[in-house]
Amino acid sequence: MSERKGKRKPVQLELVGGKPARQRVWEQLRLHKERFQIYTISRRAGADDETVKTYIQSLVKGGYVIKLVDTPFEEADYQLIKDTGIEAPRLTRDGQLVTAGIGQEAMWRCLRMLGAMDARKLAQHASSCGYEVKISSAQRYVKALKAAGYLEVVEPCCRHRGKFETLRLLPHMNTGPRPPQIQRLKTVYDPNLNKVMHAEEPEELL
Repeated sequence: MSERKGKRKPVQLELVGGKPARQRVWEQLRLHKERFQIYTISRRAGADDETVKTYIQSLVKGGYVIKLVDTPFEEADYQLIKDTGIEAPRLTRDGQLVTAGIGQEAMWRCLRMLGAMDARKLAQHASSCGYEVKISSAQRYVKALKAAGYLEVVEPCCRHRGKFETLRLLPHMNTGPRPPQIQRLKTVYDPNLNKVMHAEEPEELL
């Protein structure tokens, strides 16, 4: 069966060198922020022209990039005027910030920086970034990371006392700044390693 039009590939199929196209494009924009064109950025980032065009359009609408000359979009020169750092902004086509995945980013950052904690404390710390992370979301995330070998149990749970298990990130599994992602097919994919770290057995998916 042919792939459905418009359906996005799993993120690991879009990666080159462990980085998605958007991140590679953003890094090139930062290197050539004073003046750049779609064609040159697409070649330097190893991304197709349409992907670069779509992302730059969203950056223009979001106020990150401006058009320097009034020429057709593909031929125009652009300038990056809002550099928000190493991580590429995740934007919709109309330039609005995408909130999906923010919770996982915040939880992964907390696990890397704050040491051992349970899901309740993880949700509290992660929510301090301004985006609410529910305890149930934290429980699902640590369960998946534990199954994938990222976390170890420091203190077991105590159900009759309402105590969650306390976990911590294993030092050798602190793979980098990008959060391991829980994907639709119940896999844990690590963009830092460009690798699927865990997949549930078929009976687990029933």
